[in-house]
Amino acid sequence: MKSSILRTVIWIILAALALIILTPVSLICMLFYKAEPLAKPNAVAKWIVEVPLTWFLRLGGCDYSVRGRENIPDGPALFTGNHQGNFDVGIILSALGGYKVPVAKIEAKKVPLANLWMMMLHIIFMDRKDPRQSAECMNLAAEHLKAGHSVIIFPEGHRSKSPKMDEFKPGAFKPALKAGVPVVPFVINGTYKCFEEPGRLTKAPVTVTILPPVYPEEGEKTKALSARVQQMIQDELDRQSA
Repeated sequence: MKSSILRTVIWIILAALALIILTPVSLICMLFYKAEPLAKPNAVAKWIVEVPLTWFLRLGGCDYSVRGRENIPDGPALFTGNHQGNFDVGIILSALGGYKVPVAKIEAKKVPLANLWMMMLHIIFMDRKDPRQSAECMNLAAEHLKAGHSVIIFPEGHRSKSPKMDEFKPGAFKPALKAGVPVVPFVINGTYKCFEEPGRLTKAPVTVTILPPVYPEEGEKTKALSARVQQMIQDELDRQSA
């Protein structure tokens, strides 16, 4: 209990210091930021995600391991998986490596300073309450895939805060069908134990499993593809809990 509270306090202090130190870096990077939505990300912003982010995740208690990296295809793909906790986006970005475009909830844009890095990384912000805006986000995701950029999306649309998985939203798979790219399922197991379950930062083992790519069948609809991918993820979660 005490160690968990101490970990939370230390993490918050270090995170605040990092944000303060990186503020001038952010402002400088903004001078070179390309506003084009399909442009490659700023190199410094990309480095922040790949190096310090990994360190902060582990400091926060997410001692994660990755399996199945050999299943990551060479070309663009739509990476989809279950969503257990707040650390999931950071963990999957770190686990997959390279440049991937995440689809995140629009509320993330309210986080000071961090939203600058998100913007420079061309993160797609989706307003789940606005069907038209959500459709535009899926079209933008398809354009990223066509441009050769892989995309990450959580089809549940929200955190389960538990080992259980809610039903996937079929619309999340439209970008893959439009762009003609494979879907790569991933399984995140244990992140809810790092924060959501105890309500504070707690050290817990987390596994990230990348499953073999799923290639849409000819004429396959989003609902069928969604169900097929979700079953693969559920089967892996069941196997890990057996």
